[in-house]
Amino acid sequence: MDDIAVPIASTSGGADDSVIAFQYPWALKVCQRPIEDESILLNVSRPFSTSYKHVQFTWALRLTDEYVLSNNAAVDSNRHVLLHLYYKEGPCPEVAVEEVRAQILDPATNETLFAGLALTPTEFSRGSGWPIHVERERRAEFTDFLHKSVDSNLLIVVEIRMKESLFEPLNYLPDVETAFRSQRIEKSVHKFVDDVMNGKIRIPDLEHVDEKQADKFSVHRLIFIFGVDTVSREISENDQHSEICEQLVRNTFAHIYFERVLSREIKYFDDFIALVEGLTFAHLPALRKEVERFICSEVIQIQADMDPSFAKKLLLVSEKYNLEVLKMVINGFLVDQIIANSNPPKELVNITHELEQMAHEIRENENIDNLVGTVVTDLQELTRRVRRVSLSHSPSQSSHSSSPLATPTNGSGSPSVPAPFDSPTSRFKRVSLA
Repeated sequence: MDDIAVPIASTSGGADDSVIAFQYPWALKVCQRPIEDESILLNVSRPFSTSYKHVQFTWALRLTDEYVLSNNAAVDSNRHVLLHLYYKEGPCPEVAVEEVRAQILDPATNETLFAGLALTPTEFSRGSGWPIHVERERRAEFTDFLHKSVDSNLLIVVEIRMKESLFEPLNYLPDVETAFRSQRIEKSVHKFVDDVMNGKIRIPDLEHVDEKQADKFSVHRLIFIFGVDTVSREISENDQHSEICEQLVRNTFAHIYFERVLSREIKYFDDFIALVEGLTFAHLPALRKEVERFICSEVIQIQADMDPSFAKKLLLVSEKYNLEVLKMVINGFLVDQIIANSNPPKELVNITHELEQMAHEIRENENIDNLVGTVVTDLQELTRRVRRVSLSHSPSQSSHSSSPLATPTNGSGSPSVPAPFDSPTSRFKRVSLA
């Protein structure tokens, strides 16, 4: 029987994918700066982050004079003022924005001074930017308005509209390469794992490994590499797209091998640390990503009741082992906690002290001050970037739309919060750090 396509989750979102709008107010004093032999208008905003469900995209604005080529060859290029939006940082190299709108207000009265700037659906590459356009016939008016506003204070309000599916953390961890998974590949992987467990397959070089003395992750590495190669050769005999197929096999094998073998090793928090560390030193990134997917899924599941102390422990681990998606999710959770506090600077100091204590508890041989310093610096910077961005529309959860932040905030102060991974649906029954 030919391969049957089985639908799985996709990062693209469905036809009913909702759109979320974020607003950022940029207060500036319009400045002219000398560049070579002329003065040009030039202002650059601080970076700011659109954040929702603990996924963050960081942006910046630039207001400047630029030369715009004329369609008429007989006319020299004209200098116009343009407002650019730049994509600086985020979980993906390219991100699609549904719409951008901007208007300029008087900061004292909130009176609209200039409106009508817009950008239609556009894909941004990390590190690049696009101008938020004004109608062609109003370019001169916009330029003249800003040149007359030099040394004046203005408020530029920008609204960025993005699809909600972009803010699903698990979409940024490797999965099968399409919106469909291959039942044929899955069947082959399951058979391979069954045969290994039943001793029906000889793994090359495994007989040279002393299982009593060798690192168990050396065994996992031999099985994983041989398994991916075996299944890939089996599938490629009937599939000409061998390069794509090999990546699909690797991701599928990693997912199944983790679910059937490695996940059995995770009972306590220190088991998670040991597994991540072992896979890191064994150079098995596909399996490491499966562990990260697992822990992210657990965190997302319990986030409403998650103990902030447990989140801080995860943050230290994610920083040490470069678990970028987990770090992004935990950073978002803690930033909400900081901003919701009545005294954010004091809360950040308290978090710093807790992180220093926890870093000593976790098995570490490296410079603890550097580890904690990096984590705190990132938290401090992200707090600055998020706190001035408002989530003006949340289509799926009304509790989010009532929040003044771009990320939902857990305002519960109940002391009876259950321990992490202690819910009936969680695989972790207890959290141990000893």
